[in-house]
Amino acid sequence: MTKSKNLMGKMAGIASTLVFLVVSTVLTSDFWEEKPFSQWSEKEAHKILSDSPWGKMVHVALPAEDREIGARQDQNRSVPPSVNQPAAGRGIGGNDSTRRDSTSAPGGPATAPGGPATAPGGYGGEVGNSWSAPFQVCWYSSVKVRQAIARLGQLQGSVPAEKLSDFVQQPADSYIVAVSGPLMKPFEQASLESLKGKTFLVSKADKNKKLALKDYIAPQSGKESLALFVFPRLAEAKTSLDRADEEVQFVSELSGLKLKTGFKLSKMMTDGKLDI
Repeated sequence: MTKSKNLMGKMAGIASTLVFLVVSTVLTSDFWEEKPFSQWSEKEAHKILSDSPWGKMVHVALPAEDREIGARQDQNRSVPPSVNQPAAGRGIGGNDSTRRDSTSAPGGPATAPGGPATAPGGYGGEVGNSWSAPFQVCWYSSVKVRQAIARLGQLQGSVPAEKLSDFVQQPADSYIVAVSGPLMKPFEQASLESLKGKTFLVSKADKNKKLALKDYIAPQSGKESLALFVFPRLAEAKTSLDRADEEVQFVSELSGLKLKTGFKLSKMMTDGKLDI
């Protein structure tokens, strides 16, 4: 068990347990540029993960067979899950030589601050004539998302400061998109093989530029954690994506669920550099 796997598992657990925290106040859109992440509030850190250039909340139409299951899970969600859960995670770089961390992360049990909460809309919302469920999609390999997750860990006091620093500074040699939500069974059952040909990063400026899925880390069955989609960062010795692509869409289809959301690259900047 490596230090990196324990750390990544802890961070993924923190991120997934706060997916459904309701942001009830109006926040400054550029707060992440105005002050260091160590000064972000809990709501600001959550906003990075679910309502920012790096993180989106997407309502996805549910297949008929999943609607009853989804509604039942939503009704049973009386308290937020513990952040002390094993998480779907490898090193941030998507190193194929590391395996899932299958033990509890250090830090002891803790629950998400703020008490019970659900995503805006929850189950019961409709997309056309279909019932839908909320899913959070965030650019997990970006520095800004790592800062948000580290800040939440700092506010909870569940992860030592030196580990938070290591997590934020750990280089990412792949692009990683994370998905989490109340209905993760399809993601638990998915595999790299089943997702190939159905999951891409697609450039808006060049529709012929499609980054195929390189690796997939499924969430752990029965646990609150993230599904991690890994894509190649380099192609022919150059970065696969740059600002000239304008916007990148994450597209994935599995078990009747169709996820699609866009990320505007011109807004995903940290210290003057593209942060993905």
